[in-house]
Amino acid sequence: MAEKVKKPFYKKWWVWLIAVIIVIAIAGGGEDTAEQASTEPADTETSSNDTAKEENKEEPKEEEKKAFGMGEEVAVESLAYTVNGVEELTEIKREYMDSLTTSGKFLIVDLTIKNSDKKARFIDSEMFRLVDADGTEFSSNTEADMYINNGDLGFFMQEINPKMDMTGKVAFEVPADATDLQLQVSSGFGWSGGKYEVINLK
Repeated sequence: MAEKVKKPFYKKWWVWLIAVIIVIAIAGGGEDTAEQASTEPADTETSSNDTAKEENKEEPKEEEKKAFGMGEEVAVESLAYTVNGVEELTEIKREYMDSLTTSGKFLIVDLTIKNSDKKARFIDSEMFRLVDADGTEFSSNTEADMYINNGDLGFFMQEINPKMDMTGKVAFEVPADATDLQLQVSSGFGWSGGKYEVINLK
């Protein structure tokens, strides 16, 4: 019986299949490289334009707060404030108590707070700050509040019911040469987290 003649390896079907796959892979890789080369300059150009726009973009200016005047009702969310008057003293006296003195001056602010919320609101004298011409802040003087409010605590740890208002005084101790003082009034207890408005005290 005659021996079966073996076909050369290059004539086998699987050899050609592998060759076709290799050619397709090379062709596909070439197209990807060409596409990448064509897109890279465009990406660089876009990035450069974006950077230039960011550099030319001006920082938004912080909006200056409008300062209200004495006698105006100033709403800060559900609380409204009206400054009725301001008094400067170097000594605060009260019967049967030692006088309070200062090397500077006491600024006594008489004001009314109205609650327009649908529930009672907690208030405190810490909701107020005085700010002078150079931006220095002064907190209220709780000890002096007892003197100027006839023994009451004034606005210290108080609660105002809905649709009601409360009038009292807040005392601040400031340097004698402090000028252009403004009162900051807050939207609620917890000064750092609340909104506020500014009232000129002159």
